Amino acid sequence: MKQIVQRSFDGIEALKIESGDSPKKSPFSAIIETKYVPILPWDWMGEAGQLQSIHSVQLPKVIGYSFSGIVKDVGALRNRKLIDQPVFGANPSGTASEIINSLIPPIIFPIPTNVSLKQAATIIGGADTAWHAVYDVLSISKADRVLVIGASGGVGQYAVQMAKMQKATVIGIASKNSQNFVLQLGADDAIAYDDNFVRDVKSMGKVTKIIDAVGNSHLLTQILKEQDDVTVLSLSQTNFEAPKINQSFQFNNGRIALKQYTQIVNLIGNGDLMAYIHQVFPFEDVIKAQEITKTGHAKGRSLLAFNAH
Repeated sequence: MKQIVQRSFDGIEALKIESGDSPKKSPFSAIIETKYVPILPWDWMGEAGQLQSIHSVQLPKVIGYSFSGIVKDVGALRNRKLIDQPVFGANPSGTASEIINSLIPPIIFPIPTNVSLKQAATIIGGADTAWHAVYDVLSISKADRVLVIGASGGVGQYAVQMAKMQKATVIGIASKNSQNFVLQLGADDAIAYDDNFVRDVKSMGKVTKIIDAVGNSHLLTQILKEQDDVTVLSLSQTNFEAPKINQSFQFNNGRIALKQYTQIVNLIGNGDLMAYIHQVFPFEDVIKAQEITKTGHAKGRSLLAFNAH
């Protein structure tokens, strides 16, 4: 089987597509035919060694963290009803492989018939991160004016929608080409960071909470110079010195409860949450796909496709 392997911390260009042995089934196995793997910022940050201080990894490793796919076989201690079922989940030992051996833990989640494999692939590392920010950490309510930095990306798209579900006023920051998309997500206003940014930040008014899904410290500093008492949650940068004493900053990229994954997938199935796919790349184009996605001009999440037959 083919898989995408990282053997150094030399960055995206060093990724290799290699042949690996088919996984050996254990009593705890769910053998999954991979369909889609999301391209996450943690991929290229990890490939450059930027995450070693907070999440040390040993090389070589198969890249990727989450996935969607079809269960093809299970071990003796897994439910045989899973066979032939579409599922999404996470696998810390890597997901960018034609076949995944998912062991207990972690858990895999069934995909209902009204949700596609592509949509489900956006949940882990996207919708769950936004849920944690909006509900678990910031407790956003209708009293808040929320600024989402990176509002058009794989996490930002969900953060905007979830904050609006809480009836907050939401301002999104994205590229000029993505402004209309951010408004379609439900944002009350959209600011382009590549055109008249400083002017627009000065005129947007005060915000109470900021969700930083990009991790650009210069950008965040420019914003905070125009704010006073504000709470900042970054999902991308671990260390940042707020320019004013009454500004609170924290990094948090924690987990949500298992039951909340069921809530999220049901919200997508009911149409209450939209899962936008920016682009789907053949997994063989992983270097090109990561380079394009890294530019930050995506409208939703980009995916790598496996087993496209």
